[in-house]
Amino acid sequence: MNSRILFIILTAASLSLGSCSVVSKIGTSRKSGSSEVRTGTVKPDKDESPATVLPPTPAGNVQIPQPEELTGGEWTVASVGELNINAEDDVPYVNFDSKGKFYVSDGCNVINGHYMVLSDGHMAFSQILSTKKYCPDIEYSAPIAAVFSDNSSYVSDCRKIGRETYLYLRNSRGNVMLTLRRHNMEFLNGEWRVTSAEGKKINDPEANLFFDIPEMKVHGNTGCNFFNGEIYIDPNRPNAIDISNISITTTACKKSDQERRIVVALEMSVSAVSGKHDDTVLMLDKKGKEVMTLKRVNNEK
Repeated sequence: MNSRILFIILTAASLSLGSCSVVSKIGTSRKSGSSEVRTGTVKPDKDESPATVLPPTPAGNVQIPQPEELTGGEWTVASVGELNINAEDDVPYVNFDSKGKFYVSDGCNVINGHYMVLSDGHMAFSQILSTKKYCPDIEYSAPIAAVFSDNSSYVSDCRKIGRETYLYLRNSRGNVMLTLRRHNMEFLNGEWRVTSAEGKKINDPEANLFFDIPEMKVHGNTGCNFFNGEIYIDPNRPNAIDISNISITTTACKKSDQERRIVVALEMSVSAVSGKHDDTVLMLDKKGKEVMTLKRVNNEK
């Protein structure tokens, strides 16, 4: 059974029984595009991520979120009130579906109900149901739950900033009560040719890789061997993409140095940004240094 469906069924059951406990954990990691409930995140064995740095709150007229923007994927709660959230486990998140329902994990409890976006940009919440677990050590849990109280209403403002989309909910005084963030790393989906690794150019049509962001997988060819790996996108870092658990075939060939450079570059990469053209991508290490360049195969002339 789809885990997200199981998640909703279990939540409804716990509410109907008046239970004070939350739904039991179904997994310890969350991969984008899968149906596993987010109960924690597991990062590759790399240096700790820096604290969340949110972009300045946009000024000017609000940009009312369109239905396809709201329902385009899971939103991570980046801040509530003046509290920035840098959680590694039990990361709070919000999902909006296309039928006017929403689902929230505030890091402690599960909340669901109905939402409506009015023509003036106000987003109203109603018919709220919530589990009632007591989590005094999670300081952002109660403030998030308060935002989604029954019959609450906020001005919604949806902005795309770089490779991320932000949804701001403001009260009647214009104060931002909640900031939601969603990565847009889907631009990596598809096949790419490796044009450089560790600072050396690569001119080999067999050296390629394929990103599958919905499944959080990567596979490709070093020019010698085929490889597979797993993708992790850190919700606390912009443009984040970590590649780990790389497995590779062991055929011997004369391109062993090229293979080594490609594999090392993949393991060092912690973020991806567009190059000078939309059909190129730069893979960067934790210091922002370019470790690999890619060119989209479909756009090659």
